Amino acid sequence: MEEDIEQLRVMLKSEGQEHVLAFWDELDEKEKTDFISQIKDIDFSKVKERYEKSKEKENFNLNEITPLPYFNSNCITEKERKMYEKIGEEIVKRGEVAVVSMAGGQRNKTWVPWA
Repeated sequence: MEEDIEQLRVMLKSEGQEHVLAFWDELDEKEKTDFISQIKDIDFSKVKERYEKSKEKENFNLNEITPLPYFNSNCITEKERKMYEKIGEEIVKRGEVAVVSMAGGQRNKTWVPWA
């Protein structure tokens, strides 16, 4: 594991991201292993590319933005929920993302445990 972390330190430094290891010594062995795996999965060139693209001004027509119809997530089956979740994951993977702002109760509306 020490060899892995040293390689990661060099790579992270070259990417200007060495700060992500600031609390390395506070992690237990399983957390360290999991964290190394997570870092290895990051495509830093893609992160840089997307960051640079985010600074570009987007041209879109504000008249094309319309309210979403009401949707009560408590009235769908588990099968439907999983179907919508899969559709959402595929949209995100393709980079076709929209932002929806909701007031309160995001955990129930989005089915994510961290909201």
